Amino acid sequence: MDLIAVDDEKCIRCGCCLEECPFRLLEMKTESSLPSPREIEVRSAEKRCINCGHCMAVCPVGALRLNGASHGLMASPGVQDPEECLEIRPELGVSREQMVQLLTGRRTHRAYLDKQIPRETIEEIINVARYAPSGHNSQLTQWLVVSDKEEIRRIGQAVIDFMIASKEPNLEHPYPWDYYHTDSDLLVDLWEKGEDSIFRGAPHLIILFGPAFMTDYYIAREQSAIRQVYLELAAIPHGIRTVWNGFLTAATMMHPPAREAVESMIPMGCTLYDSMSIGYPKNEYQRIPLRNEPIIKWIG
Repeated sequence: MDLIAVDDEKCIRCGCCLEECPFRLLEMKTESSLPSPREIEVRSAEKRCINCGHCMAVCPVGALRLNGASHGLMASPGVQDPEECLEIRPELGVSREQMVQLLTGRRTHRAYLDKQIPRETIEEIINVARYAPSGHNSQLTQWLVVSDKEEIRRIGQAVIDFMIASKEPNLEHPYPWDYYHTDSDLLVDLWEKGEDSIFRGAPHLIILFGPAFMTDYYIAREQSAIRQVYLELAAIPHGIRTVWNGFLTAATMMHPPAREAVESMIPMGCTLYDSMSIGYPKNEYQRIPLRNEPIIKWIG
């Protein structure tokens, strides 16, 4: 099967598909030619295509179908047909003022109601977050949702154990943990008094995980962080808020027992990339706090 199929009657020869292909795998030999895969001596266009679907998605008349192969470590659709894709609706565009408030008004929440989020709502939020950029369309990360209170407590205890074990920093580690400057002493004290100082009482823990051998490859951590940003923004219309679990991420990187506590819940050969807790907040912020003015350097 050819990499792309172009409807001769629909195609207006605008060249948009050529311009948006990440690796310029398509060409039009003449102004009247249909787009076609470019001939490449080493690794053909078919083998280089990452099945991102941009060529199909940008076509203003829906004339192009992408017959790409499954790509990424997660199974992805091979054929991308414009007839099967949702149309972008201009009337749903966000105004500048709405976007400013959405992004500047986003806050981390550290107090949650003891109320479960319906599973279908979490699925809807994740379904949006999966569209985050992943670098080369690799789609490395997978999702683990933990809603069991005892399991969440067990993972939190593993983080606390890491902090206690790091009271005397391991100077041989590339990033020795500073017990006091990370406020670990306060967090341990709160935990021992019965307060969830790690996950803040949120009823759901979401862990992004993937192949363990990719953890030192920048794209793995980067794409999981971007997906978490998408996750927390997608949660806002549902009245759901989030807290990033940096302490859990650090613990799994630096403390084998904490890493094992997480890896017991995910497929063998995988490890945690990042995590976030979500739930219905007890409180709503009323104003946007101040931040430093940006430092901008201009060239040209």
